[in-house]
Amino acid sequence: MAEPKMLDCLNKIRNVLKGTITREQVSDWAEIYVSADDPKIDDDQVWDMLILLSGIDLKDSPNSYLHPVEDLNDWLEEYK
Repeated sequence: MAEPKMLDCLNKIRNVLKGTITREQVSDWAEIYVSADDPKIDDDQVWDMLILLSGIDLKDSPNSYLHPVEDLNDWLEEYK
């Protein structure tokens, strides 16, 4: 499994915002790396982003996400 790059992570967020991928799909993708027995992520910022993305699908109520669209835009700005 190839190590993800920051661009991969940012593109996942962009695709969620465009509606071409679901939050659940992104969370599942990130969780593969976060839950690995021996994750091979050398870039600390990528690791931090993967942790964020593994929770991108968390809900704070039945109809709303814990991380609203504004958070996703903030992540794009912070990690670009």
